Amino acid sequence: MSGDQIQQYGSGNFGKVVHSGSGDIVAGGKHVNGGAETRAAALDTLLRELQALRRHLDDGRRAEVDAAVREIGANPSGEGFRKVLERIAGIAAVLGSVGTPVVTAVMALMGSS
Repeated sequence: MSGDQIQQYGSGNFGKVVHSGSGDIVAGGKHVNGGAETRAAALDTLLRELQALRRHLDDGRRAEVDAAVREIGANPSGEGFRKVLERIAGIAAVLGSVGTPVVTAVMALMGSS
């Protein structure tokens, strides 16, 4: 709209963003409002990273991760999905740098859900 005055402070600002259509809003190369494709891609990444992580897990942790993957496959509600992701991230986080790709994938998925 003409006459709008916008003041920006700090880095990472987009200024005024106007969305008057449908679909994803992409600002700065990042999806602001991710759709089903974004979530599916993030989920595929998480599952791939979990598969790579399995060899670093003891039997108990491996069973926990396998159970979490089964829960994700059952398509839990928003709150249930978030809890499963947090459980997965917690397991990965205690492994240090080996678990970093899983934590990153979880963060991306939480941002797109």
